[in-house]
Amino acid sequence: MLSQSVLLRGVNDEPATLAALLRALVECRVKPYYLHHGDLAPGTSHLRTDIATGQNLMRGLRGRLSGLCQPTYVLDIPNGHGKSPIGPNYLAPYAAGGWRVEDFNGASHCYPPKT
Repeated sequence: MLSQSVLLRGVNDEPATLAALLRALVECRVKPYYLHHGDLAPGTSHLRTDIATGQNLMRGLRGRLSGLCQPTYVLDIPNGHGKSPIGPNYLAPYAAGGWRVEDFNGASHCYPPKT
C-alpha cells in the first residue's frame, strides 16, 4: 500500500512531526509515496508553505529517515499538467566537468568528472 500526504503549515511542516508520521506509516506497512506541496485551491493559502520550506524539510529528513520512509516531494502543476518532483537538489556543476555535491548536513564535497 502507498500513501500520499499533503504538506500543511502548522500540521506536518516540522521535521520531527513529519518524520514521526512517515515512520508510523512504514510501521503499518504503508510506503510514503508522495508528499504533495499544497495546491492553489481557494481558501487554503493559510495551510500552504512556500516551496523552499518544503525542500528544506525534505533535506532535513534525508539524514533522519531510511530510504523506505522517504516520499517524493511533488508539486501538482496547475491546469492539469501533472506532478513534478521538487525535492532538494544536491548537485551543482563544478570546474572541469565535475560536480559539487552537498550532503544532508549541508557540507559540500567535490565529485570528479568522468575520466
